Amino acid sequence: MIEVKGITKKFGRKKVLKGISFTANKGEITCIIGINGVGKTTILNGIMNLTPMNSGEILIDGEKINKKSYEKITFIPDAMTMLPGLRIEQAMQFMQDFYQSWNQGRADELLGFFKLTKEDKISTLSKGNTTKVNLMLGLALDVDYLLMDEPFSGIDIFSREQIANVFTSHLIEDRGVIITTHEINDIEHLIDKVVLVDEGIVLREFNAEQVREEEGKSVVDVMREVFQP
Repeated sequence: MIEVKGITKKFGRKKVLKGISFTANKGEITCIIGINGVGKTTILNGIMNLTPMNSGEILIDGEKINKKSYEKITFIPDAMTMLPGLRIEQAMQFMQDFYQSWNQGRADELLGFFKLTKEDKISTLSKGNTTKVNLMLGLALDVDYLLMDEPFSGIDIFSREQIANVFTSHLIEDRGVIITTHEINDIEHLIDKVVLVDEGIVLREFNAEQVREEEGKSVVDVMREVFQP
């Protein structure tokens, strides 16, 4: 389990996070939803310890973030981090050389799943296919938790459908997934837990299926109530 407990973050005079708390379980998809600029990416950076928090605590399986934590978790950002001049196979080789948790068999399976070709240069790919390469590089690591920042942003409907299909496949298995997004139409039926964030605070945290059964509301219905009261 990932536990986020009362984290705060200021950039200069601006307080971006104002006591964010939530949990994310293994085997579940947790979706952090909010409009752009409310601190969603900062939360993921905090979990990865890429951005130090001013206060609060983040635990991964009951332990504070340490060197060993990075064997359990990976962060898939919303932009490609590999050099654009690399071919896909070179990017895969880099990951294999750098990460002990790299699973080449899963990487090859993801290439087929996304209909990508190893010889393609990253710089020649469409936005949708670049996103798929980014996801492939992250999903091919044998880790317990996956953090994904806006994986559906700015890509075509067919790429969105392909990426959404990953979440119902064995490629995710029993791993815990945290996704940040403001677009949930493609994955609403896949989400287990929702964390609604605005102006640096959690407005509501709920189990999506429980709300459907007990309140007869979709995630979008709850979003309307919370964000447009």
